[in-house]
Amino acid sequence: MNNAFLKSFVTLQQVYNEKAFSSIALNKTLNFCKAQDKALITKLVYGVLDNDIKLNYVVSKYVKKMPKGDTLLFLKMGTYCLMELSIPSYAVVNDIAELSKISEDRRIVGFVNATLKSIANTIHTFDDYPTDEVENCSIRYSYPLWALKKLVKDYGKDVALQIASTVLENRTTARFVGDFDEQKVQQTYNVQAHPTPFEDAFYLTGKLPTLDGNFTVQSLSSMAIAHICANGANGNFLDCCSAPGGKAVYVKQLRPDVDVTACDVHEHRVQLINAYASRMGVNVTTHTKDMTQFCAEFESAFDTVLCDVPCSGFGVLNNRPDIKLFRESLDISNLMKLQQDILQNCSKYVKVGGRLVYSTCTVFDNENGQNIRKFLRNNPNFTLGTIVLPQYPSANGNSTYQFLPHKDNTQGFFVAVLERKE
Repeated sequence: MNNAFLKSFVTLQQVYNEKAFSSIALNKTLNFCKAQDKALITKLVYGVLDNDIKLNYVVSKYVKKMPKGDTLLFLKMGTYCLMELSIPSYAVVNDIAELSKISEDRRIVGFVNATLKSIANTIHTFDDYPTDEVENCSIRYSYPLWALKKLVKDYGKDVALQIASTVLENRTTARFVGDFDEQKVQQTYNVQAHPTPFEDAFYLTGKLPTLDGNFTVQSLSSMAIAHICANGANGNFLDCCSAPGGKAVYVKQLRPDVDVTACDVHEHRVQLINAYASRMGVNVTTHTKDMTQFCAEFESAFDTVLCDVPCSGFGVLNNRPDIKLFRESLDISNLMKLQQDILQNCSKYVKVGGRLVYSTCTVFDNENGQNIRKFLRNNPNFTLGTIVLPQYPSANGNSTYQFLPHKDNTQGFFVAVLERKE
């Protein structure tokens, strides 16, 4: 039996059946597999999850009755390999059929074998997709239809289709401490380094070295929010929903003169912040606090407060494909209430003349602009401020900005800067 296929299947079972986080389940799998299998397992797991809607659709065109459970998963794995990987068709069919024997049902084995043979014969000319543009895009790019319809409402059809269909290059970004340039990064860590909008950060290609105090992996969106917070920060800075601590630690490194406080609702996540700060050699004050509940000692105590709130995550689907599987439209309403509760409560921690920075990693207006408009209506003592981010001229100087993959070449994320007048 193909061991990489087996390990991938077991990992995918955990995600589909137990709703395990894909990254956590995959990392556990990779810790117990052969080095030569790791790349294929990673490709298979993320590939099947990221293309789930498309794979379901394609399989449905080759069967009379849609299978369920493990049988469907066998077919989705095989179909993904046939469509996207350079593995010979006969090997895919044989290996997946062999894998399906773990079902201990000869009917399933025969069904999987026959269906994959049929798919293998015609998949490279398959073009039986919906004629409706929105439905077509949803299937081809495995973007949930309900979510795509929300984008159409927010941005219009043309932009919505661009958001859903843009596939960012899968690159690791890392920022470095000290006088690292591209050449020094390459010589020190034996990886290829390419510039990003930030002078201290690079795209890395090659085997990622062990993390140390000289560098950390961090997304461009996280770095951008940290820069916005650091630009103009004075005195005391509060990161309300901080774990694992990337933004708080970076603000402290950008502005050593600023006292940084980082909070999270769970103790084990606060420990992640402490570990991050320790590795990077900075001092950050941490607390375990529920940021929907008022804390008297924080009242009017901070010059800058960051509310990087829990959100639907539809701006980071390339890193979290399981979001597309389990997130539902109803979740947005529940998240909006939580976001508004955090924003409303944490606004009380801003000094007069201070700044309140609101950010998410999603692209839906009701989690972003709508939340800000509602907050300003209910809080006349706040007004729109100014984003200072010269690395991204399109955002620099605005009060709010929605980063989108097709125009900014970044993950989708939102930021707003507010100022307390009185």
